[in-house]
Amino acid sequence: MSAIDIRTEIIQLLGEERNTSILEAIRMLLRREEEEAETDEDFTAEELAELDAQRADHMSGRSRSYTEEESIRMIREGFKE
Repeated sequence: MSAIDIRTEIIQLLGEERNTSILEAIRMLLRREEEEAETDEDFTAEELAELDAQRADHMSGRSRSYTEEESIRMIREGFKE
């Protein structure tokens, strides 16, 4: 089913719906996704610089990464390294 088909069906169903609580729930769902899209903006220049610095440290060997198992063990034991 294409996006146009889905939109057409939704519009038709909304036109037939008389339960305001259902309509309000749909409105909240659609607006929440809209608000989340607005807050999920790109990284700031400072954040990108920090990420670049961390990646450079990792690539040069100044820092290391940990496997999932190592991370879980370190969390359980308390980070000692």
